[in-house]
Amino acid sequence: MPKKLIYWLIIFILLTSFTMGCDLFKREQPQKEVTETEKEPEQTASHLRRTVFYFVNEHNFLVPVTRDIPWVEGIGKATLENLVDNAELRAELAEKGLRPTLPEGTRVLGMSINDGLAKVDFNADFLQFSDRTAEQNAINSVVYTLTEFPAIEQVQILIDGKVLEKTPYGDEIKALERKGINLETLEASVIASAEMIPVTLYFKSGSSSGNFDYFVPVTRMVSRTQNQIKTALEELIKGPADDNALVSPLPKDTKVLDVIQKDSEVVINFSKEIEGYGGGIEAEQSVVNSVVLTVSEFPGVELVSIQVEGRAGVLPEGTVLETPIFKPLYVNPNSI
Repeated sequence: MPKKLIYWLIIFILLTSFTMGCDLFKREQPQKEVTETEKEPEQTASHLRRTVFYFVNEHNFLVPVTRDIPWVEGIGKATLENLVDNAELRAELAEKGLRPTLPEGTRVLGMSINDGLAKVDFNADFLQFSDRTAEQNAINSVVYTLTEFPAIEQVQILIDGKVLEKTPYGDEIKALERKGINLETLEASVIASAEMIPVTLYFKSGSSSGNFDYFVPVTRMVSRTQNQIKTALEELIKGPADDNALVSPLPKDTKVLDVIQKDSEVVINFSKEIEGYGGGIEAEQSVVNSVVLTVSEFPGVELVSIQVEGRAGVLPEGTVLETPIFKPLYVNPNSI
């Protein structure tokens, strides 16, 4: 074979190999798949929005509950309408030992959001409260439900277009924010004391039928200390102030050995008594969730690490503590 022909044949083979190689590299570059965690966390596959509502339980505590509702224009207004008492909602919630917070006949006449302030205009039926507790729960349910939306920080209530300055039971209100949910009964001197500050503790409760368990946020006034998170956890261990169908999942002899916060992570070191919850994976997870929810209420906390006697290992029922736990998106995540 002439040398010139061999030369051109080699060139042809090299060019062909290079082209095929380029195509192969292109095929090996996979398209990025969108995982469930990368989707909007509040949107479900069927165009529903996972939304947190605050309903009332059998003991007049406000309870955060997750429900999926149609994602429509004006979702804030639609969310409030799902708090209004009606026969269908009343029957649905009754199965879980809950009930709506807003009086029957309440209508949302309008709503606007500007610079974090949501102005909500109700009709006069909104004010038809049965007693002072019902009034406080209704107003708090509106504030807490709306401020679950990232764009809303405060809420102002209007009645038939006019700002509500004083409630029927005499409370003066202006721009409202998340504050004092399920506040424990206190003496006036304690509330007014500059040395006392509120903390939110998450206790366990459930329906009287036993078919729905959930966490309840409770506001307790505590002494101002140098380590407020540690103080809150010690109060969580003490349990609820009264025998009112709330319980603390943490054993009462548990000690909080240390609490350290570094940036957005809080590391908690408990004594070995925290493992004395009685056994069972549900009880174990309740211990962990109660701690994480309580600590996550403090500003800036995004991660919670739990240790037992200085070690981040595995709890008796298998709950792994070796990695930090993210602040939860929802308090009671099981939809109803």
